[in-house]
Amino acid sequence: MAKENTKAEAATSQNEVENISKIRDILFGNNMNEYEKRFEQLEQKLANSVQENRIEADKKINALETFLRKELKMLNEKNLEEESARIKSDKKIIAELEALEESLSKFKQSTADNFSEDREHFLQFSNSIGEQITELNKSLRERMEEISNQLQTNKVERSTLAMLFTDMAYNIAGEQNGEE
Repeated sequence: MAKENTKAEAATSQNEVENISKIRDILFGNNMNEYEKRFEQLEQKLANSVQENRIEADKKINALETFLRKELKMLNEKNLEEESARIKSDKKIIAELEALEESLSKFKQSTADNFSEDREHFLQFSNSIGEQITELNKSLRERMEEISNQLQTNKVERSTLAMLFTDMAYNIAGEQNGEE
């Protein structure tokens, strides 16, 4: 019984649709069918246009994506090359700085050694000059005392005394010139 009711309802609803179509045809006539065909054509054109736009947009997006990937890859490679060059440059600079530091250290040591040697030579020279001056001073004192003693014991003429002082002056000048 339920099946018979369902069949009856389906038949009734199909009759109603056909009746509505007939009423519409009577009221609007063939124009309605044309409008429906036009709407269907417009819908089809719109769907085709949307599909074409979608395909074109996908192509452009894919092309843009490919371009961006290439550009990013190229930028990444360039960045890696620059980083590698900076690392090499940094290593070179560090090596040069270490070599310079080592050179400066050697120069400092060499200078300190030379200064020490020069100081030692200067000290020896200074001591040698000091000893020579002391000996010369002692020699001059002895000679002066000797001359003084001779003058006290013998009366010397002025010409002899002048010759003695001249001789003494030559000896002093000669010793100083020879030591310089």
